Amino acid sequence: MSSKKNKPNPAPAAKPKQATPTIKQPRLWPWALGIAAFSFLLYINTLGHDYVLDDFSVIKENFVTKRGFEGIPDLWKYHSRHGYWNSPGELYRPIPMTMFAIEWELAPDKPSLSHFFNILFYALSGALLFVTLARWMQGYSVLLPLLTTLFFMAHPVHVEVVANIKSRDEIMLFGFATAALFFLHKYITTNKLGAMAASLGCYTLALFSKESAVTFLAIIPLMLYFFTKSDFKKIALTTLPYLVPAIIFILVRKAVIGSLTNPGETYSLDNILVAAKGGAYYANAFLLLGKYLWTLLVPYPLCSDFGFNQIPLTTWADWRVMLSLLTWLGLGAFAVMGLRKRSLWAFAILFFIINFSISSNLFITIGTSFGDRLLYSASPGFALALALILMKIFKLDWVASPTAEASILGKNTGLLAVAGVVLLAYSVLTFSRNADWKDSYTLYEADVENSPNSAKLNFHYGLEIVQKGLKSTNPQEQKALYDRAKKHFEHAIEVFPAYHDAYSQLGLIYYREEAAKPDLKSRDYSKAMENYNLALKYKANFPLVYSNMGIIFFESGQLDKAKEVYEKAVQYDPRMIDALRNLGAVNAMQKNFPEAIKWFKQGLEYDPENPTLNFYLGSAYKDSGQPELGQPFFEKAYRLDPKLKK
Repeated sequence: MSSKKNKPNPAPAAKPKQATPTIKQPRLWPWALGIAAFSFLLYINTLGHDYVLDDFSVIKENFVTKRGFEGIPDLWKYHSRHGYWNSPGELYRPIPMTMFAIEWELAPDKPSLSHFFNILFYALSGALLFVTLARWMQGYSVLLPLLTTLFFMAHPVHVEVVANIKSRDEIMLFGFATAALFFLHKYITTNKLGAMAASLGCYTLALFSKESAVTFLAIIPLMLYFFTKSDFKKIALTTLPYLVPAIIFILVRKAVIGSLTNPGETYSLDNILVAAKGGAYYANAFLLLGKYLWTLLVPYPLCSDFGFNQIPLTTWADWRVMLSLLTWLGLGAFAVMGLRKRSLWAFAILFFIINFSISSNLFITIGTSFGDRLLYSASPGFALALALILMKIFKLDWVASPTAEASILGKNTGLLAVAGVVLLAYSVLTFSRNADWKDSYTLYEADVENSPNSAKLNFHYGLEIVQKGLKSTNPQEQKALYDRAKKHFEHAIEVFPAYHDAYSQLGLIYYREEAAKPDLKSRDYSKAMENYNLALKYKANFPLVYSNMGIIFFESGQLDKAKEVYEKAVQYDPRMIDALRNLGAVNAMQKNFPEAIKWFKQGLEYDPENPTLNFYLGSAYKDSGQPELGQPFFEKAYRLDPKLKK
């Protein structure tokens, strides 16, 4: 029997190594441009809108802004409302103020240009937000940053930011801060110092756009912790350079404002929390914090002012306060529990809390108790949470899938259908709310319905009704409008009995009604003076009231009394054009031409293009025997207003 030679078993063929699946992200910029186009169209119906709310104090009635290029240096040397009032100010936002000055130079008194830039920068910031989130969240489905950005851009709560030109500060702050995060990610992935320099530069621009950009000092390490594998030491070292621009800004702002905090006084009329005493302050702060959350969840109806006394002060016994407190504590606890796992839920909550912290009134008392615009930089956290909820409902994994990321839409028809309904609802509400912001009258008319016990809304709506009355040539219609305005001023006083502005405007209506009487002897200004004196009772240093009292004394031939109250008006507001002009006129009538010339010149310092002031100054020089000095002012007056030649 022959033996067989044992043959070695052949080794199994080696299996080729499979490469680790790579996640191929779709091209981001085409989608980003689509987001920008969507956002622009969402607000296109604001292009023809007028100035409204704070647009007057920072643009239309701000003499520094209206100097255009010439005024830009002063916009960096003084607070933002320096050119509007002669009082301390707490706002230092030179970048948006510089933009307004440039826009005024290019198109004086043409709000359409500024509205265009608001929409444009808003749209571009949305595109940048999507790309930035997508890059930081590369390990997650790109649907998350897409839905987050779309929900954020369409949310109706942002109408105040886009439709109110003044809120350019919010848009630029968030846009520059997002750019800082974009370049920070580029630095982390490429280790190029140029990217870090760009990030620091963008963060500096964010700070000089609005002070609350300081919160991004906490957002930066939050991004690093949740979306990189950096340890705490590396996170700290990466964040440290951002302290430099923050400290520079704080020092510059202190030099300009004169204080690290609000150098002026916050009034309960603006922030109702000022009227809350002791522990009731925080009870009411949480009541308002609950309203902020509700506004994000149900953004209807929206209103520009829920101030004194639409939301009356309450106590800790109020169930709404306790519900809000428990909700916020629950959110905070949930975020803390998710920190270790780097949960996206925790990130969304912390992003919102950090960016909203300054506006919450919990740590510092700000100039308002409630404002939709204050949710702007924080609300991407809410938008991300909404995107997570929808993906959870449809049982979609938000971790990136190698097979699905090449197509953003994929086969997620159910999710996309519901997201589309949400976006459609948001868009309809946004587009509709835009119409309310057409001008001051339309805004206050709409908002007083939703906040009927807001003293400020009633006051400002009354002002707008008066303006319609002034334009009317029908005496009966004018009287009806004045009577409507009185009711709103009186209701404002009923809500807030110390409302000096409302007394002032009531006095002015009574004056106008009497001044319209053709018979001089039948005019009775006692009701006007009664309300003027009530205004002075609650605000002794009220220049407008003194100036208006001067008109009554002037028309009744009491020049000495007129001069006395005009001097008080100028004492309390050295830049009040009407008082300066009238004080000069009184001195001219009394043949005191040097004094008249002095006051007319002071008025021209703040309003050099005022034709009446130029004409009066020319007349004062002529009547004082110096016609050659007055001629240039006559010529300028005639050029500005040819009717003065007659």
